[in-house]
Amino acid sequence: MNVAELLTRLATHYNAIIRNFAQKQSLTCSQALLLLNIPFDGTTMSNLAYKLGIDNSTLTRNINKLNLLRLVSKKRDKYDKRIINVVITSEGKDVLSKLEKPLNEFNLSILNHINIEDQNKTTELLEKLIWTMDCLRDR
Repeated sequence: MNVAELLTRLATHYNAIIRNFAQKQSLTCSQALLLLNIPFDGTTMSNLAYKLGIDNSTLTRNINKLNLLRLVSKKRDKYDKRIINVVITSEGKDVLSKLEKPLNEFNLSILNHINIEDQNKTTELLEKLIWTMDCLRDR
């Protein structure tokens, strides 16, 4: 198998796992990915749309749904009213922790099947892949 096929399979497996944990919290996979990608201090809607690779209109619909569930809140920037910041609410943090806990446990169970030397190599390689992908996306 080539690298593209392997990365696609890895992404597919991990999305399926996130989808499973999201369903247990009555969330869609998209909603879970949104929560998992909002920094603890919040972010702008535009940055989040870029990070996830979705249109601003799609993000707005999804954020509005999370807002109705009281998992996130939206606030206009105090200096530039065109900018909307999104932050996770306390209810959202509770749900997020219920998503992250089984994900972290799953990640640890994966690592239990890989020797420590390969774990370190895997971490380094993943960091390089992410850095490279970030650079290529910014072109």
